[in-house]
Amino acid sequence: MRIVLAGGGSGGHIYPALAIYQAMKEADPSLEVLYLGTRHGLEASLVPNHQLPFRAIHAQGMLGQGWKKQTLGAASVLWGGVEAVAILRQFRPDLVIGTGGYVTWPVGMAAVVLGVGLVIQEQNVWPGLTNRLLSRFAALVMTPFEESRAYFSHPRRVKVIANPVPPPVPKTREQARQSLGLDPAIRLLMATGGSQGAAGINDWVLDLLPAVIDAPDLGLLWATGPRYYPAVAERLAGAYGPLDPRRIRVQAYFDAIGQCYRASDLFLGRAGAMTIADCLAYGLPMVLVPSPHVSEDHQTRNAGKLEKQGAALAMVERDLGPRATERVLKLVADGSALAVMAENTRRISDPRAADKMAKLILDLNRRPRGGESHRLRTNRR
Repeated sequence: MRIVLAGGGSGGHIYPALAIYQAMKEADPSLEVLYLGTRHGLEASLVPNHQLPFRAIHAQGMLGQGWKKQTLGAASVLWGGVEAVAILRQFRPDLVIGTGGYVTWPVGMAAVVLGVGLVIQEQNVWPGLTNRLLSRFAALVMTPFEESRAYFSHPRRVKVIANPVPPPVPKTREQARQSLGLDPAIRLLMATGGSQGAAGINDWVLDLLPAVIDAPDLGLLWATGPRYYPAVAERLAGAYGPLDPRRIRVQAYFDAIGQCYRASDLFLGRAGAMTIADCLAYGLPMVLVPSPHVSEDHQTRNAGKLEKQGAALAMVERDLGPRATERVLKLVADGSALAVMAENTRRISDPRAADKMAKLILDLNRRPRGGESHRLRTNRR
């Protein structure tokens, strides 16, 4: 069986594709895979590290841009579509799996033009524009939220399955803290604005830090993002001098993020779908601050959904300040409340999500060919 994976721009689109691929490869070792992305997206550096063949096509976003950038974006997508058609004709896949991001559009449409089966995986409560548009042609759409079904063209083709994530680090909280060199007795906050960092999150954590320093039973793991780290480190050195490494760690990014999730009591950060999925997998309660800069504001819907499910507190970035800090300190001190939230996260998560997706896709590909236009068709031109 041959498949093409398409998804990019951010880790939130790439990691699900990789998780689905790994589960499918375990189920079918003969699987042949080609990943299509862009040269400027994170996928260009991330995918080859997973020993996956990668080819780049032209594509760029258009949402929220001026008319000049929209025109250039449209031209890029058309060019990328031509490239995708040529690549699919050469590779001859049995199906294309798209996980979102603007590169998925030209690849998905190339699949439609060539009669190749199309599968879509959406990560957010409010589906992205690309996945919403492509869903009308897809034989299968997978999403982690039941309410997302209504946003797709053919709700009956939608399967609700949690976002796929790698298996959690098989350690206890105390073992993870020991591996990280942290005091096992503290209450530990984990804060990050994502792989690139976020100024709003960093500013808030800077205001929160004095309370952490003053509380000997409280700790902090904080990833500022590479571009913010030098300024943050300089400011901290001038204000506080050396910080206790058994309680407080400030770094550009998390090298061993799985151990950080496992070691922590409460997460503070953005409401990206895959960040949420990781927290759910580790049973980690969340304080979610949606990014105000994300197209279509899907992080706000993600955070609201998790708050309704009792797994998170949702906060607005412009409201971050003393009251928000007080709420966090009160929550992390309340073991009973954290235990309830942690139980809710475990109830929502599904450690077998990737395996379920792989089975659905493989079963779909085994269906008899022909018939309704939404069924998978083999392209052997």
